[in-house]
Amino acid sequence: MKISKYVKLGLVVVFSISALVWGLSYLKGHDFFKPVDYYYCRYKRVDGLQESSHVTRNGFRVGFVKNIRFTDDKSGDLIVTFMMDNDFKIPKNSVACIVSSDIMGTRAVKLTFSNSDDYYSTGDTIPGDIENDLKEQVSLQVLPLKKKAEELLSTVDSAITVLTVIFNEDARKNLSESFRNINQTFNNIEQTSADLKELMSNEKANLGNLISNMENFSGSLKDNSARFNNVIQNLSSFSDTLASLPLTPVVNDMATAVNSMKNLLDKINSDQNTAGLLFNDDELYYNITGLTSGLQRLLSDIRNNPKKYLHFSALDLGKDVYINTSATSSDNVHKTIFKVHLISTPSKIPLNSNLFHGLENIEELETSGAFSYFAGNYTDYSEAEKMLNVAYRNFPDATIVAFRNGKVIKLERALRSLKK
Repeated sequence: MKISKYVKLGLVVVFSISALVWGLSYLKGHDFFKPVDYYYCRYKRVDGLQESSHVTRNGFRVGFVKNIRFTDDKSGDLIVTFMMDNDFKIPKNSVACIVSSDIMGTRAVKLTFSNSDDYYSTGDTIPGDIENDLKEQVSLQVLPLKKKAEELLSTVDSAITVLTVIFNEDARKNLSESFRNINQTFNNIEQTSADLKELMSNEKANLGNLISNMENFSGSLKDNSARFNNVIQNLSSFSDTLASLPLTPVVNDMATAVNSMKNLLDKINSDQNTAGLLFNDDELYYNITGLTSGLQRLLSDIRNNPKKYLHFSALDLGKDVYINTSATSSDNVHKTIFKVHLISTPSKIPLNSNLFHGLENIEELETSGAFSYFAGNYTDYSEAEKMLNVAYRNFPDATIVAFRNGKVIKLERALRSLKK
């Protein structure tokens, strides 16, 4: 069977058209003879992304952009369809980022994979992202330079203003005067330095002696450090002793003495008693002065004329006169009572407390909100010392206190009265 030329022409035309269609599709990234998968991605904008743009992974082309269209929800977003090789799998949570593929700003899609072991299926939507284009990147790089240039221009403007002010005639005059003053200051400093140098050279020996004396003094302090420590320890011991002394009887004695002095001064200042009249009566003063003058004249006359007043020849000196002081001393002794002061405390202690075991005649005295406790009631000081030794067991700060007529007196005074 012979094929007509028209059939051949038709076959050639069909083949040519098919080849043309396949070639155009291949240029667009679609190969009819190779299976492909389709994926979708949603963007707010595509920044120049075109159909048939490359889809790459680590710089290697793995697919093409098949289609770009708007969404049907009228939000203005764009749906980009990717056509990928059938054997290329995309892990889940991977990102399809629109990037610039060359310096001219050609856009492409770069796949950034995640570490997921699951993969998207054909027809799934991949998360999308957009990289800043060249213009934005240049703007970001140039913006700091622009700010620095503006600051530099502002600084230059200020410097020019300052220079304009400096090179003004009045300013130049003031500047010259300032430099002269600075030079004068440096001259003064140089002169002072020279004077100090001369002074140091003249007084070098004295300074050496001063330093030597200071070294000797510091050496003396170091050598006597042990003595200083002893002095400090003695002062500390003395202060501890003062702190341990019972102050309540001393305070009571002082209060009594102050009251007595006050009463005495009141009597002296008053004219209702002998002492007041003695100190305040002017007539008595003049009488005593006249009496003293008369006695002085009388004694002078007796010395000059003794026979005028004495008419005896002998004096009887055979009679002895004795003064008996035993009664007075005995009374004082009986009136002096020795007690052992145990403790003074702001809180009250029961008299039947175990602290007072072995002690006798326990007495309690309250003064100024403090309670003082005493033991014993002796006229003999040795008996009080025995009681003191017993009291030391529970009261290491116990002391002996002397009373006369119910009042505290100094222990030394009481002991002196015993010796009479």
